[in-house]
Amino acid sequence: MKELSVVIIGSGNAAAFLARNIALRGIKINRIISRNEERGKALAAKVNAPWSNDFSCTFPDECIIISAVKDSAAKEVWGKFDFGNALVLHTAGTLPLSALAAFAQNCGVLYPLQTLSAARELDSRHVPFLIEANTTENLERVRALARCLSDKVQEADSAVRGKLHLAAVFANNFSNLCFRIAWELAEKEGLDPEVLLPLIEESCAKLRTLHPAQAQTGPAVRWDENVIAKHLELLSGMPETAEFYRLASSEIHRRTIKK
Repeated sequence: MKELSVVIIGSGNAAAFLARNIALRGIKINRIISRNEERGKALAAKVNAPWSNDFSCTFPDECIIISAVKDSAAKEVWGKFDFGNALVLHTAGTLPLSALAAFAQNCGVLYPLQTLSAARELDSRHVPFLIEANTTENLERVRALARCLSDKVQEADSAVRGKLHLAAVFANNFSNLCFRIAWELAEKEGLDPEVLLPLIEESCAKLRTLHPAQAQTGPAVRWDENVIAKHLELLSGMPETAEFYRLASSEIHRRTIKK
């Protein structure tokens, strides 16, 4: 794969993750194209690639173009390019392949199923990649690239990928909101929120051996009304958070009874 040439469009979290790991695997990054000059130049410097904001450039047919821009801007960005015969991949969980097919005759998906932050470097070898393409030949090219990056490559069509993305929102985005609330509650009382880290780590570690239904604990499982009432009293000055607590507790108890 060392002869492979890759162009990355974007300079956000996904672009940074992919660029760093692609460069680590010895794959040439032809250029970083982004509208944000500051971020784009910084990312390009990290991976020893040129930066450009030229959306009118052309691409060689053997090049693989990776679009790592936010979903809401994707079609606008793609419409600025003439991709020619180059293989173009998007990295989104919810965008169907057909959205990109309107702009590129050779297209596919390279979706890393992981929470990504530009400030945190992550080894792609342990990240699941979901792949898709519009032809068998293109799928093999996507698979070859994905296998350079990860040991966990799985083919998934747009419908499956969208459902997994929804599951990922619950698993990561919503759980992280709970961590944020926990931090804020601790900090509000002058407590060190890091005392919660062993609890969080054990909650995640349980999932290696237990189904989440088996791992669920807490006052809502038992429907300990005294404890729940006390917690709601402590949240009396935070009505939105109190309502979230009520809804989450009710859902935990409903699922416990159903089980």
